[in-house]
Amino acid sequence: MKGRLGGFLSLRAHQAGAFCVGAPATTTVGVPARTTISLLTAALFAVPWALTAVILSAAFIPSAVVAQIPGIAGPPPDTVLAEADSTGRAPGLAEADSTAILADSSVILADSSAILADSLEILADSGKVAPKILPVISSGPGPSYGLAVWSWDRAALLSTRAVTLAELVALIPGVITLKGGDYGTPVTVMSFGAGGGRVRVFWDGFEWIPLEGGVPDLARIGLAGLDEVRVERHPGELRIELRTREPTSPDPATLIHVGTGDLGTNLLSGVFVHPNVFKGSFTLAFDRLETRGPGLAAGGTLSGIALRYSIARGDRGGFVAEMRRFAPRTEVAGLVTGLTRNDWNVRARWRLAEGLIGEGYWGASSLSGGPKDPIYGGLDTRRTQLGLRTKYTVGNLWAQGTARKFSGHGVPGANLELAAGGARAPFASLDGSLRVERWVDQYVTSWRVRLETVPRWGFSLFASYEDGETGAPFVSEYEAYLRSLRLGPPLQPDPVERPRPRFTNRTGIRAGGRLSWRGIYLSGAWLSLEADSIRPLGLVLDPGGISSPGGDRMGFEATASIPIPFPWQGFTLEGAVQAWDEDLPYLPRRLWDGALTYHGIFKESRNLELWGGLGLTRRDPMPLGILEPGGDPAVPDLIVVRRSEEWYVHIQVRIVTLNIFVRWENVRRKSDNIDFPDRQQPQTRTLYGVRWTMNN
Repeated sequence: MKGRLGGFLSLRAHQAGAFCVGAPATTTVGVPARTTISLLTAALFAVPWALTAVILSAAFIPSAVVAQIPGIAGPPPDTVLAEADSTGRAPGLAEADSTAILADSSVILADSSAILADSLEILADSGKVAPKILPVISSGPGPSYGLAVWSWDRAALLSTRAVTLAELVALIPGVITLKGGDYGTPVTVMSFGAGGGRVRVFWDGFEWIPLEGGVPDLARIGLAGLDEVRVERHPGELRIELRTREPTSPDPATLIHVGTGDLGTNLLSGVFVHPNVFKGSFTLAFDRLETRGPGLAAGGTLSGIALRYSIARGDRGGFVAEMRRFAPRTEVAGLVTGLTRNDWNVRARWRLAEGLIGEGYWGASSLSGGPKDPIYGGLDTRRTQLGLRTKYTVGNLWAQGTARKFSGHGVPGANLELAAGGARAPFASLDGSLRVERWVDQYVTSWRVRLETVPRWGFSLFASYEDGETGAPFVSEYEAYLRSLRLGPPLQPDPVERPRPRFTNRTGIRAGGRLSWRGIYLSGAWLSLEADSIRPLGLVLDPGGISSPGGDRMGFEATASIPIPFPWQGFTLEGAVQAWDEDLPYLPRRLWDGALTYHGIFKESRNLELWGGLGLTRRDPMPLGILEPGGDPAVPDLIVVRRSEEWYVHIQVRIVTLNIFVRWENVRRKSDNIDFPDRQQPQTRTLYGVRWTMNN
């Protein structure tokens, strides 16, 4: 390792909610054009109308019906209380007069009626059977800063200020977004300058492989219909795991997310879950987010739909079929648009024995732009995968393994992942993982081990070490063909290596401690990174990207959460920072942010909740894996984008199951926040709306 630890300690936000426990028309000559509408397209229009009808029907329920709903119509008739009579004697005694006896009789009759009504309600409720949930194969240890694991469950996803997956993951300290502009343009996330091949997405264990480059385009994944988002941030890999929502109660439920704001921004997404459809459970989710973009002249949309059907066979397991279809669109020149991604899989999951769960699945992913698309119309982008997963848990020990076999160009032939770990109270938890990939005729391996001690007097230690080689997916033999069809001047040759290396090798160390005392949380870690090379993203955002030399880097990171002793409890000052002795492509030398947050729960029923935050996110100038035009080919200079800085405000209130939110982006209107040359981002925007969960 070389270099010395540089920079200074500034704040980078430990964001609120980011760390939680808990067919086209066709024409031919002489034949009129005819438009066909697919089932999925019809569903995109039908579902919002159906959900609107549900809301309107609920608004016009007759009052006589409302009066029968427990907890809505007020106290039942048996709330009449018997008081002392005119003689001062308590009712019910032998000396009570006939009036008191009559009153007591009325009370008894009222109580009898109430008991009968309660009995009928119990009988009605007894007909409701909670849906059977398939056993869950969880992924390693739970959320922990020391183990570099962050997680959002169903409740946390409703309280966060993020409206896209990229925005959500970017709430994690040390993670940045790389955007091509406003909504609809390609976007990905990056940490530790990982580069192509080291950002991975998993959807219920199914690997969501990139089909356009070396990293996933997160503009093709929506948040609607997700029950949990789990992220592991390591020096050698950023791992994003998604779990689809399924019914957990005997009643159907609907979640509506509606918003609007500046720049013609409109948001509509919904989730409908039903526990009993054709003897199984069903989930429907749709996303729609549109904008007119910076200057109201660079419009874009994010739209998609997801379907899930599961059927349980007894209490031990069952079968699941899942499908996702997402189609971002943009009017920004030079960015590929009109491409639709489809992912589907079928799976069987079973509890094989006490503590042992197994699963097998088969699925496919494809990217299509229509038969007349000049680039993708004639390409076979379909990639299939066959997978087996299993996990065994006994006491505080666990072990799990996954084997996947892929078909198609630009992806590994197969990969195998093994992991195991456990906790020994009151000492520490330890886990490790091994990954083996097969690319044509070559095998590469990588491994990781991490340790975290149990807190003693509020203090705990943690450490992790990883090493190994991984491959980067791309379009294989189609890459040169795709590059030749892109508009603009000829691309400069790659002076570093030709052809681009598929494999990159990394070694990473992270070690530090965490302290908690009287509501104060402080943590810090020393970082060491060694990389032989960094692959470009491979997206249309860096078409001229090169494989850059790596290097040795040393740095540190720290986070803090300190309650503020205001007369009103709930205010907290939060922050985090990550600094390095030198930068790398996609890795700024310093990035930080800080926030003043508020969280309060009111009423004995806890049906009123309030979140608020005023914060700053900032990063230093950042090199990209793109050559500076006109540079010396022998000594390549990389393009460096300017410092990025954004002030934001977020307020959200929950009233029972209705969440009302408003957020302000870039309130200081900084105009040169860009992640790629000539890719303008919105200067500022206000977005407000509601998230409403309804039991049907």
